[in-house]
Amino acid sequence: MVGPANKQEDVTIKISGMSCNHCVQRIENALQQSRGVNTARVDLSAEKAYIEYDPSEINEENLLQVIKDSGYEGTLSG
Repeated sequence: MVGPANKQEDVTIKISGMSCNHCVQRIENALQQSRGVNTARVDLSAEKAYIEYDPSEINEENLLQVIKDSGYEGTLSG
């Protein structure tokens, strides 16, 4: 018997306050260390984070909090 596949969702979050690649690394590392985050890529020039996550383990509000705890402001794009 095969168990249910993990559900994955994508979200784009606009991030303000970044000024350099150190900012990008700080946010990416914090997101990637969060349980339920599969991938996280931050684009400095677009001021956005592109995140794939498992909604059974983490939600968008938690992702925004991780960004805030890193010292930046995030808002959901879309």
